[in-house]
Amino acid sequence: MSDDKQLIHRLNRVQGQIEAIRKRLVNQEPMDCVETLRLIKAANNALKKFGEAYVSTHLKECVRQDVPREDLEASLQEVVSSAFYL
Repeated sequence: MSDDKQLIHRLNRVQGQIEAIRKRLVNQEPMDCVETLRLIKAANNALKKFGEAYVSTHLKECVRQDVPREDLEASLQEVVSSAFYL
């Protein structure tokens, strides 16, 4: 599977987990708190894994963009700091 197809697969998993929660809310279905929290945790973890895979796949491409070095460093530092803050 190509890198982009794997990324799309990861996003589809996140979307499916979020959609399951949304459907329960929209349909006003009884929600099992533990199961809902598991879905939230799974979606959160899947999104983090997507971010990690995206960076791994596209970092070289991002760095090659015609952006001044100082701006790139500042942007990357902001993203890295916020990633570890969560």
